[in-house]
Amino acid sequence: MEIVISGGKVAPSTGEITTPQAAKARRIANFLPRPELLRDAVIEHNQDDNTTSIRFETTAGPIRILLPVAPGFEFHIIHDSETGPRILGMFRGASLPVRAVAFRISEFLRTRGLK
Repeated sequence: MEIVISGGKVAPSTGEITTPQAAKARRIANFLPRPELLRDAVIEHNQDDNTTSIRFETTAGPIRILLPVAPGFEFHIIHDSETGPRILGMFRGASLPVRAVAFRISEFLRTRGLK
């Protein structure tokens, strides 16, 4: 599933978002190694902040994997709590294949008991 945030409003994606980040997020989501991750993954396009992330509902609340905005930047793992967003971790992966990025995401969530 994909959602779009624009003008502060959240709506389901009605058309295909064609940015390079959106394409990479879809490829990463397709390679998530565990069925429960694949089933629960939501690609979120925030047009207000010009970001794309993959969101998971976890035992601790929503977790977003924010894709790098440009080559050379890092993936950020963000917990959206009641007190606001908090960065749980980050990893370099812009040069990694999408399958390796999907594995890193899965292992991060698994080793911390979130999914």
